Amino acid sequence: MQEQNSKIKNQISSSISRGKLVHAYAFTGGTAQQREELGMWLCQTLFCEAEDKPCGECLPCRKFLHGNHEDFIVVKKPQDRESIVKDQILDLTDRLMLKPFGRRYAVVIEDAQLMNTAAQNKLLKTLEEPASEAVIVLLSDRREALLPTVLSRCVCFSLTNEASSFREEAAAGKLAGLIMIGAPFYKKKAVLEDILRDKDDARARAEDLLNALEARLMALLKEEKMRSVETSADTVSRLQRAVKAVLEARKHIRQLHSVAYTLKQLCLRV
Repeated sequence: MQEQNSKIKNQISSSISRGKLVHAYAFTGGTAQQREELGMWLCQTLFCEAEDKPCGECLPCRKFLHGNHEDFIVVKKPQDRESIVKDQILDLTDRLMLKPFGRRYAVVIEDAQLMNTAAQNKLLKTLEEPASEAVIVLLSDRREALLPTVLSRCVCFSLTNEASSFREEAAAGKLAGLIMIGAPFYKKKAVLEDILRDKDDARARAEDLLNALEARLMALLKEEKMRSVETSADTVSRLQRAVKAVLEARKHIRQLHSVAYTLKQLCLRV
């Protein structure tokens, strides 16, 4: 978990340092602790005034860590309700129309999967016409619980816990082996059946699988290229095509194409 969070932090820090800060991020999947750590880290980073962010020592950092930063907003489900409702998003929108005390607002929506449809649609309007001084962070246990239109306006990070990561790593290993020997479509598709049946986390699991599969294929490709025998030429070509197909499939998954269609097409292409 810590290794995955560190990689995400480095990626976001690099984007911010290059002036590529966006107005909305979504951390989905993983554990509640993992999502909260990333969300709080990002907000503190946005407030920090030091060069090496977050420093934990400047005044904005100290305010944030003590829970009294004026520009930090948390939206969560009320105790007497089953969901985050439209009125809460309306209140947030009204707040964001006001000038922040510092450089910007940082907003965390906890358990964003609990937003009802009306709340998500209202948030969508805010994301489509964002206040220039606000960054909104969504924390959700399930990516599929958020409207595709909401996700499309966020930079999304799909998280995994150790159990799910091991599961997708194992599937990637089996699939890579089948690709290497040129196995038929039905055998490759059989490896993915568990993901294809998953109604809640298929998209996040598919992306994890594709990440692991790319790494496996690249390792196999490196080994094959080191061979001097001519019989490996076909295998090298097959692995190269497979890597390209995996990259294309991952692009489609992130563009919210059908998970089932994308994975089945991958099996046909490789």
